[in-house]
Amino acid sequence: MNDIRFYSACCAVVIFLTFAAHASSDAPGNAVPPRRSDTPDTLAQTDPVVDPPVVLRPEEAERKRVAERLDTAALLYTGKVVTDRTRRMLKPPSGFTERAGPEYVIASVPPRVDFAVIPADPMFFSASPVASRSENSNEAGPWACWSQAAFDSRTGRFYSCIGDHGKYGGHIYPIEYDPAAKTVRCLPEINRALGRGLSTFTDGKVHGWLDLYRSSQTQRSHLWFCTYWAKYPEPDEEDYASGYSGGHIMSCDPLTGDYVDYGVPLKRASWPFHRLDTKRGILYAVGMFSEFLAWDVNAQRTLWAGHLPDGMAWYVRAFLIDEETGMVYCANGHERDPERHFLKYNPFTNRFSRLACHVPATTSPPSELDRDLGAYAPMRAHTAQRGPDGLFWCVTLSGQLFTFDPVSEEIVDKGPNWCGQQRYTGSMARSPGGRYLYYAPGAHGHGYSDGSPLIQYDTRTGTRKVLAFFFPYYFAKYGYTAGGTFSIKLDEKGERLFMVWNGAFVEHEGERLSGDVFGNCSVMCVAIPETERQE
Repeated sequence: MNDIRFYSACCAVVIFLTFAAHASSDAPGNAVPPRRSDTPDTLAQTDPVVDPPVVLRPEEAERKRVAERLDTAALLYTGKVVTDRTRRMLKPPSGFTERAGPEYVIASVPPRVDFAVIPADPMFFSASPVASRSENSNEAGPWACWSQAAFDSRTGRFYSCIGDHGKYGGHIYPIEYDPAAKTVRCLPEINRALGRGLSTFTDGKVHGWLDLYRSSQTQRSHLWFCTYWAKYPEPDEEDYASGYSGGHIMSCDPLTGDYVDYGVPLKRASWPFHRLDTKRGILYAVGMFSEFLAWDVNAQRTLWAGHLPDGMAWYVRAFLIDEETGMVYCANGHERDPERHFLKYNPFTNRFSRLACHVPATTSPPSELDRDLGAYAPMRAHTAQRGPDGLFWCVTLSGQLFTFDPVSEEIVDKGPNWCGQQRYTGSMARSPGGRYLYYAPGAHGHGYSDGSPLIQYDTRTGTRKVLAFFFPYYFAKYGYTAGGTFSIKLDEKGERLFMVWNGAFVEHEGERLSGDVFGNCSVMCVAIPETERQE
C-alpha cells in the first residue's frame, strides 16, 4: 500500500485564504510571506477504494465490442509488449511524395519498436455516478495522455500520465515503462490517493510536464506535477459544492508510488500546463483562465498567483524555463497582441515584461485545427533546455518551427515542421549532442491521416527525416490506430525514444478515415538505428 502526505489543515487554510486575496491584489509583485509547516505530515496508510461494478454506457459497450474484435494479439487488457522491426514502417502514405520537398527524406533503416497498450482500469466507462445539472456532461472518457514524459536515469525507466476525463470517480494514473524488463504499469490512482469518493468532483488529467526534482522535504527525487479538471470551461457550482476547490500541486516518488499533496494553491483554478525549475525549486503553472502561479517548492510559499498586468495573458498550453538564468517565457495570449510577442517573467524582481520578438507567421496553408488562429499562432511545444547552440527550438500551434535565443532575446523562423495537413505538435525532444530534434506531428488524434510519422529534424541542414510511419502498420497487424502524442522523451544517450500514443482500436472504412482517435493509450519505445542518429 502507498502513503500520501499533505500539509496540516491549519496551514492549508492559511494558504487558501492568502492565495485568494493575493489573486485579486493589484500590488506589483503580489508576493505572499512564507507560512508553512516545516515538513509534510504523513497520513496513515489507507486501503484502495474499490469502484462499483461497471455497467457500460451503450456507446461504451459498442466501443468495447469493436476493440476486442480488432485486438487479435490480446494487447488490450494485458500490458503485453510486442516488438517489431520492418521496412513496412518506411512506406509513405499516399500523397507524401507529391507534397514533400527536397528537405524531406525517409530513413534507410527502420527502427526496432516495443509497443504495448496501457492497461488502464476501467478500460471502458459506465454512466457518471452524479448527473450533471447543466449542458456540460459529467460522463467520463476518453482515456488520453496530455502530459510531457520523463526519464529517470537512476532506473532507466520512462514516465508519463494518463487520465479518463472523469468528473466524479475520475481516474488519473502516472504510468511507468521499463525498457529493460519490457513492462508497463500504472502507478496508484491520484484521485483515490487524495481521498476523493464518488460523490466528490475529481480532476480528470495531468496536462503539463513531469519534472524530476529532490526538494528539501523529500528523501530523493520525485515527479512533480499539478492536476487539471476535465469539465470546460470550469466545473459547475454544484461541483464546487461537492468539496472540490481546484487543482492540486503534488509529487510522486516513482520508486515507491507514494504521493505528497501540497494542496490547492489557488481556489477555483486548475492547471493545464506546469513546469518546475529544477535549479531553483520553483514550480510554475498556468490556469484555465490564464492565472499565473509561481510557487517556491522548498519554502512552500507563493511568489505570484493571479493574472498578469493589462495587455498580457500567459498562454495556457506552453511556456519554457531558461534554467541558466531562471527567466520564464511564453507567447502572449492577449487578444490585443495578434503577433504574440514573447512575455518574460523574472522571479528575482517578480515582474513581467513584453519582449520585442514575436512568434513567426504561419507559412503553410491553414488546416482545420489552426484556420481560426490568424497569421500568428502561439508557441505550443519546445525543447526542455538550451542546446549546445544556446537555443531553444520551438514550434507554434500551426506547426511553424523557430528558435529562441534567451541571451539576445531573438526569434528565427525555421519554416513548417511537416509537409502534411497534420502539423500540430505537442512535444519535442533534442538529442544529447544537440543536432537532432524529434517530434510527431498530428498530436490531437489525427496524425494517422498523414501516416502517424515520427520525425527527426537535423538542426544543421534543415532536413526532416521520417524515421517511421506507424499507420497503417500497427492497424494492419494489431488493429490499433496511433492517433497522436503529447509525450515524447529521449533516454540520456539519445538511443531510445519513448512515446505515449493517444489512439484506439477503431475501424476505418477504406480511404474514409475516422476523426480524432482517442480511447486506448499506448506506449512505444523506439530504438533509433545508430546509422540514423550520428551526431
